[in-house]
Amino acid sequence: MNIEKRTAKDGTISFRAVGRYVDPLTGKRRKATLRFETNTPRGRHQAKLDLQAKIDDIIAERQGQSSSETVTTFGELRDLWLESWAPSVKPMTVEREKTVLKRLSELMSDDLLLPAITPMLVQKLMNDYKAKYGSTFSTMQHIKCTINKVFDFGVLHGIIQFSPSRPVKLRASVAEKQAIRQRREDKFLNQKEIHVLLSELKKRRNLAYYEMVIFMVATGCRIGEAGALTIKDIDFKKKTVSISKSLQTHDLKVEDYYYDGTKTMAGERIEQLPDVALDAVRRCLVRNKIFDTKKQEQPSEAFHESESLFRTEYGSPISSHALREILGRVNNYLRKHCLEEYGFEWTKKCNSSFVQTYAYFGAKKQC
Repeated sequence: MNIEKRTAKDGTISFRAVGRYVDPLTGKRRKATLRFETNTPRGRHQAKLDLQAKIDDIIAERQGQSSSETVTTFGELRDLWLESWAPSVKPMTVEREKTVLKRLSELMSDDLLLPAITPMLVQKLMNDYKAKYGSTFSTMQHIKCTINKVFDFGVLHGIIQFSPSRPVKLRASVAEKQAIRQRREDKFLNQKEIHVLLSELKKRRNLAYYEMVIFMVATGCRIGEAGALTIKDIDFKKKTVSISKSLQTHDLKVEDYYYDGTKTMAGERIEQLPDVALDAVRRCLVRNKIFDTKKQEQPSEAFHESESLFRTEYGSPISSHALREILGRVNNYLRKHCLEEYGFEWTKKCNSSFVQTYAYFGAKKQC
């Protein structure tokens, strides 16, 4: 989606969201537009949703002229769904689903007629997929969700009468249930492990990673949400943070980073900040001010301009990739030296998901 700024003769400023879609009847790319007034992260996010709804309505109306008469095979239904669904999600999500669909096509022919697809056939497809790729139960839940979306799309647009995947139920074995429980326990760090992680991050040259992890542990926000925060999002008097956007960096150069909405509409929120998080923000502001002064006195092409609270040594916002890389280094070090330095074996894997749990206010003791 692109945003265009329009100025009327009387000076009134408005904005127009522009999106493109593929006409299901002609195969040609078409343009759809939507006018909106407020060019804020929330306003752009809402405009994106409204524009996608408008495109869906246009496609649905066009498909009403053909649908079931022209779409007869699984491959045709899958491609039609993908064209309709792709504009509403991020490119990385589209690529992930394309990988799933490609694997499904290896097990179920694209030219298979839709009336021939039964719940029993879908169940066999799921069994074959699991056997071929050794997928976990959680992965199979995702595969099932993808198949449901394809067939639900067909039902919605009158291409098929019912979804053959809906009656199919996934059931985890005893071993899989135990593995799920173990992964859940291994996924999150306990208080002692968080203390060790923070202690190691504090030894790093750039303490912004240390402050960022403290903030994420204390609030439970995602990496992209933390990376998008600026001083304007912090209310020191009320001790709150306003989370309304997420930093997008995947496969992008620093100068091409951009803000998008949160992962879900419910992700837009105002969180109460514990003192440990506020202290981390204050320390970042002090370092950022020092960096900004250095950038002016000693300019360099390596430096970047940014309003982000959590920055790299060169001034760019800390990306998901950068934080994961640091956590990976810390993880490797702890696997080798944790027993010697802290008195216990390090068996966990440091990643961003450990912070997406209930806030750990005990981190304050380690700051």
